[in-house]
Amino acid sequence: MAWHPFRNLGLKVVALVLGALLWFTVSGQQAERTLADVPVVYRNKPANLEITDQTTSVDVHVRGLDSQLRTIQARDFEARVDLTGARAGAQSFSVRTDQVSAPLGIEVTTVAPGSVLVVLEQSGAISMPVKPFIDGTPAQGFVVSEVTVDPLTVNVVGPATRLGSMTAATTDRVAIEGASTTLTQNVSIGVSDASLRLREARTARVTVRIEKAGERTFAAAHVVLQNLEPGLRGTSEPSVVSVLLRGADSLLTRLAPGAVQPYVDVTGLGRGTHSVAVLVDPKGTLTVASIRPAEVTVTIR
Repeated sequence: MAWHPFRNLGLKVVALVLGALLWFTVSGQQAERTLADVPVVYRNKPANLEITDQTTSVDVHVRGLDSQLRTIQARDFEARVDLTGARAGAQSFSVRTDQVSAPLGIEVTTVAPGSVLVVLEQSGAISMPVKPFIDGTPAQGFVVSEVTVDPLTVNVVGPATRLGSMTAATTDRVAIEGASTTLTQNVSIGVSDASLRLREARTARVTVRIEKAGERTFAAAHVVLQNLEPGLRGTSEPSVVSVLLRGADSLLTRLAPGAVQPYVDVTGLGRGTHSVAVLVDPKGTLTVASIRPAEVTVTIR
């Protein structure tokens, strides 16, 4: 059968027009929709205050073209709260429909809840040491002899009550696994408490000196009694021990014979005889490989 594209042309044109009108009618219909978890943004925070807790999102009810409402998402909106004049403590701020930014053509009709809660604290600042994060172990036969970092300290700001819980800022990971030579890396500095921050973004230059490993024995090291109660006297048997230190050859060779000081902690011990472990606090990156004997008999009179 032959195809006649122009047969019933008038009916085809009418059908096309009606279809277009139907599409425009449907797509142009007004509709409503509720969006959950629209983000709340706080502006104009007083410089001397820090936000420690806050309402993070609200729900909004909107009206607009059905075709447009089908594609919008919560992230297309933003509830803006002005903190001008805020004071320290917990405060409630209203959120009106005109404080919610919305895509063109969308009307915000309600906001729930109609107010948000913000907790503010006095801001503080403190200088903290920078502690490098060294991860891994050097190649066999090598050890870390020294770790240096520049800068040594950074300024950390945030809620004054949180600053006291931090002892140091840290760097990003510096990997030394399998290394046999000195490594230097530039890494970012940060703090583990999310409520704190650096006054200004900083990077640290971390140098990890890696050298050949060695051992050195310090024989006949005299044992010292620490934290003996007033009015008491004590002795140890034996009075000397042998200490084996492990570390970089360059560090071990520089140690004077009397630089290693073994001790026993007799805190809380009274008169009598006690078996006490011998301790040594090695310097820098040196480690204690062994102490012989590991315990001594302490007599307190």
